[in-house]
Amino acid sequence: MNMKAVVVLLAVAGIASPASACGFLGLFCKEDKKCPPRGFDSVDNFDLDRYISEPWYVQEQMPLRYQPEDQLFCVRAVYDYIDPQEKSKGVVVYNYANEKKVNGKARGTNGSGGQGSAFSALRAFVPDASQPSKLEVGPNFFQEIFGRRIAQVFYGPYWVVALDPNYEWAIISGGAPTIETEKGCIPGMKFFSRFNGKGFWLFSRKPVDPESTAIMRQKAEEMGFDTSVLLNVEQEGCKYKGAI
Repeated sequence: MNMKAVVVLLAVAGIASPASACGFLGLFCKEDKKCPPRGFDSVDNFDLDRYISEPWYVQEQMPLRYQPEDQLFCVRAVYDYIDPQEKSKGVVVYNYANEKKVNGKARGTNGSGGQGSAFSALRAFVPDASQPSKLEVGPNFFQEIFGRRIAQVFYGPYWVVALDPNYEWAIISGGAPTIETEKGCIPGMKFFSRFNGKGFWLFSRKPVDPESTAIMRQKAEEMGFDTSVLLNVEQEGCKYKGAI
């Protein structure tokens, strides 16, 4: 076989092409993905004790299958250790919201806003103690039945990806934002979207906090998020009746 024939064969195989690192016929090429943004991660030096020490009020969020737009009123979150003496057991998640209007029908988890179903008994835990800003959240009964290791399959990521130095505001993402939109990246799963694995929230310690919201939106855009998916959560006049 002459040299010219060898070059032709190598080119066909993708070995002598500019993309030669991709391997035979490009089967090992990695897609040039923009999402998640390069270097994206949760925050360092995270103090979970401080983070859960006071309630959080959602200023804006991406609507979800389990929390649609008509439930984005008076949304707040309270967290508490299951056992303060054994923090590795995890955290109880007390979510609260009103339906259709401010001070409307209350909905929530773990009894906040009224008695809910087994699916509303949410728990959170830190899978890796070296990365406490990455939590997993899901129904408690999965852990009770299957144990934590198997339950993780059904749990969704909860990452604190930006945080005020004084813990006055926080940006939460359902893991790394892997879905590309025209304006950036958003968290989510193209498949199994019925389950966890997505979510995008702007938290503040104050029920109404437009100043911190503006800071968070700018920060989120700098991080590569598509903030156009965020909807305002009405907090003005909320009484949080029945909230824990």
